[in-house]
Amino acid sequence: MMRCLLALFCLSLTACSSLPGGLPALSGQRGVFRPVDTYPTPPNVDLMIGPTDCRGSTLAALDAPTPAYPGGPYSRGRQGWVVVRFHVYSDGSVHRARVARAVPDGPFNRAATRAVSNWRFRPLEGVEVLENCVVMFEFRAGEVQIR
Repeated sequence: MMRCLLALFCLSLTACSSLPGGLPALSGQRGVFRPVDTYPTPPNVDLMIGPTDCRGSTLAALDAPTPAYPGGPYSRGRQGWVVVRFHVYSDGSVHRARVARAVPDGPFNRAATRAVSNWRFRPLEGVEVLENCVVMFEFRAGEVQIR
């Protein structure tokens, strides 16, 4: 009985490994990104920044990694972009990271806001807070870029 179960398990692994992309959960790889939609036209981010937004000190990132491409949208071939607004306090910490605009709205929002919330900047000089700083993430062809 045990030998029969072991043979069946080995056959199922062999069948799974012949699938496109293999066994991503076991191998640590995601497989090939296959887009199901076209990349939406991004906004002109410069037009989203007001005259007083993020003014008063220079931002110097100490730690600002890009978010990981979320697994669900990756496996479904989704693409899009997210514009995030946030405040930076005098100690360089980020507060009030929130989605200003996203297309499509939803699948990439959490990854983008979490990434920005974890960013750290050099302490600000001469101001207590920089308000309404803006960053845009492009989730495109299985990769993430800051724009």
